[in-house]
Amino acid sequence: MKRSISMILRGAMLVAAACGAAACVEQPDGNLAPTPPNPDQTIPISEQPGVFAGDDDNTHSHMGDLGDMGARDPFDILAQRQEEGPPEVRTRLHSCQKVQITALRNMLSSLGVNLDATGDPPTAGQLINGGAGALGAATYDARVGETVVWSAAGAAKLFDIFVQAAPEIIANLPNVEQCKVNGVGPQMFDGNTCNADAMACITGRPASADHVAICNKIVTSASDPEVGKKIAVATLMSGAHSCE
Repeated sequence: MKRSISMILRGAMLVAAACGAAACVEQPDGNLAPTPPNPDQTIPISEQPGVFAGDDDNTHSHMGDLGDMGARDPFDILAQRQEEGPPEVRTRLHSCQKVQITALRNMLSSLGVNLDATGDPPTAGQLINGGAGALGAATYDARVGETVVWSAAGAAKLFDIFVQAAPEIIANLPNVEQCKVNGVGPQMFDGNTCNADAMACITGRPASADHVAICNKIVTSASDPEVGKKIAVATLMSGAHSCE
């Protein structure tokens, strides 16, 4: 009898404890809509506290555009876009990967340069072969690929290569197929004056009046016009193919 009374009392205590615990848990009211940060609906949501993680004291206000001095004149931007050309051309002007060695060889060969020739001083082909390190050639034994960005040594070596290749480029340009218009190729120079069509062919972009003026200045400023022509060709190609 005592055992039965004890079991009944124990069961009653467990039921009471369970009911008390349930009473401590907040019961949902059936409204699943999120509670707004500020119940005052007269304040715009953007101005209510706690809506955003940042505020004026812990965030940085960025410029409205990429201009150095703040907002740029829209017509100035339009003029720049028109000068640079369509997006597929404009993106090339704002990104510059190092010319890969294979591409450099192919480019010079297409312009009539014999990369197998040897000489003293070294020819363009010899400079490429001997300047692999400066040009960022791949080292496959060390599992290192060819570099994709310019170094000072690589840019200097590229100019040296173009200087040595310049005489052959000047001589062979009229016979280069990709430079011909209606079967006729341009001469690089008309006397001591640079030819804009030839400049466009070796640089891969239309030559402006400023480009022609710079080329002419290099030719006439050299100690000898023939030396100036080589330097002019090398300068144009080096600038065009290193994004200068």
